Amino acid sequence: MTEKKTTTESDTQHLFENNFAYITEDGKILLKGNNLFEERTLGSVDPDSAEEKIKELEDAFEKLSEKVEGFFEGSSKLTDANELESSFNKLIDEILTSVAVGDFESLVSSAKAKFSERTSSKEVTEEPEETTEPEPAEEATADKSAEDKEVKTEEETSDIEPEKTEVKGEVDEEEKPEEETAKEPVKEEQQEEDAAEEVEETAEDYYKKLAEKAETLSELSDWAYATMEFENIDLKWSEGPEAEGADLKPYRQKIDSLREALDEKKKAHYEEQKRIREENLEKKKEVLKQLKQIIDEEKWTHTRDVARLKGRWEQIKPIPASEQEKLESSFNGLLSTFEEHKVDRLVKQKQQEEDNLTGKLVILEKMEEFLNSVDENSDWKELDDKLSDYTRQFRKIGRIPVEKNQETWDRFHRAQDNFHSMRFKYDAKYRKDIEKFLSKKKQLIDEAEALIDSEDIAKASRKVNKLHRRWKKIGNLPQKDENEMWDRFKAATDAFNDKKSENIDQLREQEEENYNKKLRIIDKANELKESEEWEQTHKEFQKLMDQWKAIGPVPKRKSGKIWKKFKDAMDHFYDRRRDFFKEVKEERKDNLKEKEAVLDQLKELKTHENPIKAVDLAKPLQEEFKKAGYVPIKHKNRMWKEYRETCDIIYERFRASKSAAQIVGKENVENFTPDDIADIKKKQDQADKLRKEINKLSGELIQMKESLSYFKPSSSGSSLLDDVKSRIDNAEQDINKKEEKLQKLEIEIDKIKRDA
Repeated sequence: MTEKKTTTESDTQHLFENNFAYITEDGKILLKGNNLFEERTLGSVDPDSAEEKIKELEDAFEKLSEKVEGFFEGSSKLTDANELESSFNKLIDEILTSVAVGDFESLVSSAKAKFSERTSSKEVTEEPEETTEPEPAEEATADKSAEDKEVKTEEETSDIEPEKTEVKGEVDEEEKPEEETAKEPVKEEQQEEDAAEEVEETAEDYYKKLAEKAETLSELSDWAYATMEFENIDLKWSEGPEAEGADLKPYRQKIDSLREALDEKKKAHYEEQKRIREENLEKKKEVLKQLKQIIDEEKWTHTRDVARLKGRWEQIKPIPASEQEKLESSFNGLLSTFEEHKVDRLVKQKQQEEDNLTGKLVILEKMEEFLNSVDENSDWKELDDKLSDYTRQFRKIGRIPVEKNQETWDRFHRAQDNFHSMRFKYDAKYRKDIEKFLSKKKQLIDEAEALIDSEDIAKASRKVNKLHRRWKKIGNLPQKDENEMWDRFKAATDAFNDKKSENIDQLREQEEENYNKKLRIIDKANELKESEEWEQTHKEFQKLMDQWKAIGPVPKRKSGKIWKKFKDAMDHFYDRRRDFFKEVKEERKDNLKEKEAVLDQLKELKTHENPIKAVDLAKPLQEEFKKAGYVPIKHKNRMWKEYRETCDIIYERFRASKSAAQIVGKENVENFTPDDIADIKKKQDQADKLRKEINKLSGELIQMKESLSYFKPSSSGSSLLDDVKSRIDNAEQDINKKEEKLQKLEIEIDKIKRDA
């Protein structure tokens, strides 16, 4: 199913464009749609011949215009109204189906207006003939009346008159003689009265029809024709019959007012035309400026840009006559300059194409020679890099002669295919990769073929698009295999698309069902969007999103609208959630400032002169710190660490102070500095440790001395006994040393206490 192509305003999209047609980049000629017909294709053209083709189509339109003029010149020969209308309708059909480029709307509108005028004017000109037609018959009747000497009464005459009026304008001219011969003889005096009476009736009708024609003319846009016809109306008015007793003033006033209205419209039209000409003059000057810029900058390759400028130039029609010749001369001069350089460029381009062909053939020979050196022991990574390099060089070279293009590319692809075939044969890793790619593509083909039997056409339709995206992500196979797999895959997806087209009603039903499901999700989202359970509602919205994705496609015309509704509900909630956490963030910043102030006060207590009192002062500050609430997450660990370290110091000093009371006595604590107390405590701890060690060694010494009683005296000596004695000596020496240290510590402690 192809989509109707629409035109775009961008010049870069078309090779040529004017108000009525455009030529696409690939040379397709399209006639723009209007009120008479839709856009249609007129044919195609080589881009280099676009200008000539457009001129040919515009000439065809001029011939159509001439044919319309010829129709109206020859239409006077047609006496039958039906035949005239049939011929005119055929002409209109021919215009609407013709292969030409021009203003079809204006041409058809003008033709229809002229046809309407022609038919109405014909009626006006025929009326006087009908009023004068009875004269010969009257004479004949008078003669008969004289011969037969029969006199008609007024009553009989009145019976004849309506009969004449009814026949008038409805019978053919061929029937009139019969009608006349059928009339009964009347007196000459009566005939004169009837003729006079008939003139009075048709005279007012005569002037009335002139006024009606003036009304028709006032609607025309062909000012010259309308003005001429108004002059004819004045002439006919002056030559018209006497209107005895008839009030012709309203008809005269109507004609005059219509003429004035026409003159006003004509004046406004010419003023508008003058304005349009001035605007078109500026437009042409702008086109001329752009063309001159191309020439000045020597952009001789911008053939399409010049073609577009030329098309725009031709499309801008009416300009002031005084500027026409000058502008045309300048524009044509610049075009000639461009065409001269264009020919030179084409000659150079042809030579360049020949040089490019030579370069590509050289690379092909190198590729083929390189392939002849490949065997099973080759370094395939190195060979692949080399082939890629040749490929880049080949593609980098520009255009070649068109007649050699296909042959050259076929040779290039054969070289690539030969390389991949040999690599597949000898390179195990490459073969493994290719087999993996082949397996994946076969799987996608199977999935695509399975979609043909799918009942949920809407869901399957969405899956087809996903399969195409997955196909593109899989690595390429050797060209021959790649083409074969692609043909199978495309055949499967095309078959599904055909089924989708055949079951379009079912697809629409499924899409409508999906649409209703998504509407229910939107309703749920609207219920949740005002919630202040931020985390729970966030999870609910995530679930709704998952459900939304799981539902198949909806009608395209509704898809954007319902997604917007769903997204609006989510955005509303998340905007509120964001604002809330923004407020929380600001609140936590305030909490941080408050905790930092409390922490500063706690830090001052680390050096308080009275550690016990410092603890009493710290406790309320600790409560303030905890009540201050949460701080920004990035400051949380830092603040807690500083707080714990500060409190630890305060309480360590407190515990040290409590120990001091035990060391120096509660009444003497104030006489010692914290450092002195700490020093005393440290030395006392060392002294206590020494006492424990001395007591332990003393106990061991007693046991060793008691063990000497178990040895018998012997003149030869005993190693075991000697060992015990040695250990006793060492223990005694160790005890003496520790006692000396203990004594020294006690002296130092006493000295600190005396100095305090």
